[in-house]
Amino acid sequence: MIKLVATDMDGTFLDAHGTYDKERLAGVLAKFKEQDIIFAAASGRSLLALKSLFADFKDQMAFIAENGSAVVLFGELVYEEHLTKKQYIDIANKLVESPYLHGHDYLLSGKNGAYVHADADDEYVDFAKKYYDKVQRVASFEEVDDLIFKLTANFTAETVREGEAWVNDAIPFATAVTTGFKSIDIILNHVDKSTGLAHLCEKYDIKAEEVLAFGDNLNDLEMLEWAGTAIATANARKEIKEAADQVIGNHADEVVMTYMEGLVD
Repeated sequence: MIKLVATDMDGTFLDAHGTYDKERLAGVLAKFKEQDIIFAAASGRSLLALKSLFADFKDQMAFIAENGSAVVLFGELVYEEHLTKKQYIDIANKLVESPYLHGHDYLLSGKNGAYVHADADDEYVDFAKKYYDKVQRVASFEEVDDLIFKLTANFTAETVREGEAWVNDAIPFATAVTTGFKSIDIILNHVDKSTGLAHLCEKYDIKAEEVLAFGDNLNDLEMLEWAGTAIATANARKEIKEAADQVIGNHADEVVMTYMEGLVD
């Protein structure tokens, strides 16, 4: 019996325009409540951005944000992990040495906002604002006064895997994971989406075999491997399809919403 449904956002739950049908979700959540099923948005997006995306439903669901570094259920903080100031400054300093990074295409994701270098390109800032709330330019990360969950950086679609490998070789205490087709997230190396999911399930005494998870990209891999039932979208990376129990249609066709409706019909 499924007691928790966790889904990645971009390339999985969200459609081609980065949105979803609120009326359909309202119907699903009502039926989930009747059947004691928890719905969780599991994403590399910031907690602030997820709460904004699901503003109409934020007290009816769970958030596994920042690639597992922050977990909120029905408005209550369940779990959070942060980088120390020394750690995130060390990562930023190392990033600028990468031969794969363009300029200052990186960002700190914090509890109260997101922070980019003052010299970051406008194009990168506009990109970041699609996934992060309260994006602010700062002259130096030294001046940031916030709890920082992770860093994120952009490469190109052709070099993102090389950039990911470079960061993993260069920074021993953190893990870089591909989150989009040109983005990586850099998080503490004991944290991923499965970490957040496990903390959520522990609070409600939910077993792994009672969890159904959807995903499409490499930052979903641990979550799909942890969950009792793993489902990939047709647009997912090859590694994700191989890890899944089932491959369904393309995210652009709102296949995750359709699947969830089928669970409770």
